[in-house]
Amino acid sequence: MSKTTGSADSAVLAVAKARQQKQQPVKQEAQVSGDDTVLWPRIRAVIENAIVNNPRSLQKTIGPSELGTDSLHTLAAKLAGWPHPEQPNWATYVGTSVHAQLQGLFDSLNEVKDEQEQNMLDTMFGRFRDYKRFLTEEKVTVGHLEGLYGGYDVTGSIDLYIPGCATIIDWKNVGTTTAKTVKANGVSQQYRVQVSLYGLGIRNADLPVEWVSDIFLPRTGLSLNDTVPRRWPFDPKPGQWALARAQLLVNLMDVIEQTDGPEMRDAWISLLPESPTHDFNDGTWPDSDQLGLGIDEKPRPEVPEKWRQLIPLLEPTYQPQPTK
Repeated sequence: MSKTTGSADSAVLAVAKARQQKQQPVKQEAQVSGDDTVLWPRIRAVIENAIVNNPRSLQKTIGPSELGTDSLHTLAAKLAGWPHPEQPNWATYVGTSVHAQLQGLFDSLNEVKDEQEQNMLDTMFGRFRDYKRFLTEEKVTVGHLEGLYGGYDVTGSIDLYIPGCATIIDWKNVGTTTAKTVKANGVSQQYRVQVSLYGLGIRNADLPVEWVSDIFLPRTGLSLNDTVPRRWPFDPKPGQWALARAQLLVNLMDVIEQTDGPEMRDAWISLLPESPTHDFNDGTWPDSDQLGLGIDEKPRPEVPEKWRQLIPLLEPTYQPQPTK
């Protein structure tokens, strides 16, 4: 082999080796897998910001979904306006997304042009006056609360209302534990009060309501076979009880605050019992000390006996009155 040929071969090999070295990092990066510590944190921040700043999360006044809790502590803290920083809740965001999809579905059925399909829907769901077949996210006023610093209407949005069936439907996107609990023990007080309040709101709007329904959709199911639908006649009494209890609680807190100041009111709230069953907000308020470290921003005043004696006036659970 000539010297010239050898030099050419060496040059070719040098170029090939350089190209291989240049391409090697790209090839290695494509093959390596592992935690994404660069892009995912940015994407997560966008998602969590959307969750925390969702209008439902930013709601300041108490709503129908909260008035039925059996945690007097949580109910009082919300009515008193205690600060409660929202944590990003993925399950709630998934539920909100499901609600949005179902809202779009039923809204689209109001625009059906095919006469045969219209007749089929009317047979299934009926018609009422000139109203749409389905009302979604219908905002209603369920009652009013009045306190030391003024009053406000208690409002809420109904997931689905079918005027032709005089029925309110509330979607619940739940896990297997909640679904099993509903099957075993029935619908919880908080959910029953919520739809009762919605019924009051529909009645306030001069629309018919005869039935209320909670439909527990399977959050992790592959089909709707695991759905737990529950339906019962509308009863205004649970909603009326919840509104009266909330107003009584507001009045008691106002009396304590006017007499001994807001610090005493907050100390009294700290004495109220938490849920005997389950409330997601228990243990998340400023007076919580889950680790038992005795940490508090400042010492609480001693609550005198006269204020402690007010606590038994409040009912954590609704007790239906026997029919005469």
